[in-house]
Amino acid sequence: MRANLLLMHYARTPLDCAVCEADRLTSMADARAGICIAAGVAIDDIDPASGYDHSRRGYNLVRASWVDLIRQHGASEFHEIPDIAEVRASWAEKRPEFVEGDDWLTEAFAAHREFIDSLGVPCRRSTCVIHYPVPSL
Repeated sequence: MRANLLLMHYARTPLDCAVCEADRLTSMADARAGICIAAGVAIDDIDPASGYDHSRRGYNLVRASWVDLIRQHGASEFHEIPDIAEVRASWAEKRPEFVEGDDWLTEAFAAHREFIDSLGVPCRRSTCVIHYPVPSL
């Protein structure tokens, strides 16, 4: 966890030149790869360009995070829906076998409905397309 905090601090540090920025991005990718290795991610599952974890476990964690976000807060066509599409497209590019046939939104929408029903109150998010669908023209 401490390594992640140090990496976030490093990422926020502005640099004054383009060469320095390129070096910083390379260093950040190397640092992320190191964190992945320390966490037990197989080297073949680490993207060499970015240092991100592209393992099945990494996919499942990202997917679960998005489903839980929508479960708790609903989904808007302005924020979560395009964001989740972008994240899924990134995974489809790197690991299409994980994404194929896996509909995050269907599960997330069902989880949100169940969560709101369990609270016994209406959804309070006026832009939630799950409870307040946009009328078709």
